[in-house]
Amino acid sequence: MLDDHHVNPFKPWDRLIEDGHIIEDDRYTVLPNMKSRKEVWEDWSRDRIQKLKEQREHEEKKDPRIPYLAFLQRKATLKLYWPEFRRKYAREPEMRNTKMSDKERERLYRDHINRLKMPESSQKSDLVSLLKSTPLHQLNRSTSMGALPPALLTDLRYISLRPSTRDPLIETHISTLQQAPDAADADPEEQEARARERQERERRRALGERQIQVQKEKRKIKEALEYSKGRMRKGEDELQQAMTVGKEGLLGYMEVEDAPHPLPPLPPGDQTP
Repeated sequence: MLDDHHVNPFKPWDRLIEDGHIIEDDRYTVLPNMKSRKEVWEDWSRDRIQKLKEQREHEEKKDPRIPYLAFLQRKATLKLYWPEFRRKYAREPEMRNTKMSDKERERLYRDHINRLKMPESSQKSDLVSLLKSTPLHQLNRSTSMGALPPALLTDLRYISLRPSTRDPLIETHISTLQQAPDAADADPEEQEARARERQERERRRALGERQIQVQKEKRKIKEALEYSKGRMRKGEDELQQAMTVGKEGLLGYMEVEDAPHPLPPLPPGDQTP
């Protein structure tokens, strides 16, 4: 269900419930209470975040521009010229990556600084154009914010706009997109990634169903035990009551046997005056 609704694993549980999207799904009530639902969400989000982290690391190894541009987004400022920026952050791993030339780093820095001088409205417009130009097999309704395609992550139009403005804009755009195209229309790398994701989704679904079944069995066992204990208590009460009644009856019989019996009356002729 969480996969089907494309839930952001980084979103807090309380905000997810406030949004109300998953509450309307019939599968939301499969688990008996809020505590169990939150536990499943925590397991799912933990696995999903780890997967997204591994996917991002894989992409970063393939293209050193991804970590470098993310670094520029965090550290670049209009107050620093390139020589000053390079000297200040010379020891950072993004500045020492041998897969990227220092000349290319300088070019990207200067272009990024120039874009920071642009009005925010122009930056928004450029980002929208970038989003619309991204192929559907790379950016679609199934795309997570934690796994955006390299075509976005390596474009200056993506990092120039501050995240607080950029991310909601991207989320809104994704919500208007169609699902990913058929596997036959996607490139081989996309097909492989989708196959891995599908296998992982099936594994999590099977695990979730297993957890639900285990909880059902536990409830059945608990109910059976409670019923058995109730029957035992009822039997003990009935036995105690029977023993009490039997004891009282026996004592009553013994009292009757031990009581003195009155003498029979004498015949009329044998009575003395």
